Amino acid sequence: MLRLRNSTSAAWVEAVDAELDAFLADHAANERKVSASAMRLAVEYPERCPLVDAMVRLAREELEHFARVYELLVARGSTLAQDASDPYMGALRALMRKRDVEAYLIDRLIVFGVVEARACERFTLLGRALPDAALRDFYRALARAEARHHGVFLRLAHHYAPCRMVTNRLSAILDAEAEIVASLPVRAALH
Repeated sequence: MLRLRNSTSAAWVEAVDAELDAFLADHAANERKVSASAMRLAVEYPERCPLVDAMVRLAREELEHFARVYELLVARGSTLAQDASDPYMGALRALMRKRDVEAYLIDRLIVFGVVEARACERFTLLGRALPDAALRDFYRALARAEARHHGVFLRLAHHYAPCRMVTNRLSAILDAEAEIVASLPVRAALH
């Protein structure tokens, strides 16, 4: 498991528990967006078969997660929400080096890996703390999936770039991600 530079506060878990439907709607949106991002990577780099294969599998799994979260919302008498901008993702995307095609790919893979690691950490917290046993089980299972996903992204980064470059860039992005998380207000959202 990737070691994040800081931990999510207990206040975040309390916020999710207090506004679970809002969290579930945000969670569903994030699962859909990750699925779409994986497919975007697959079509932007069609000649990179290891990347395409991994992203197709990941997109399917993330779409299945979206469907499961949607089912939870419906069962609770709630609905999906309109997409809202995500300040966490916006700040992380701003770190990506877009002028160089190879650097941009590596940054995307690293950032997406870090995002999946943060989701893993937060789903693990929910798997321990939510009062509903079925939801705890659901989030424990999702935490395991996110752990696999962050590993996929980082393995791909190492496949397409020298180890030292990935390690240095990952360290910088982890530092920045910690600052981003610390600067954001606590709310019932995945990020």
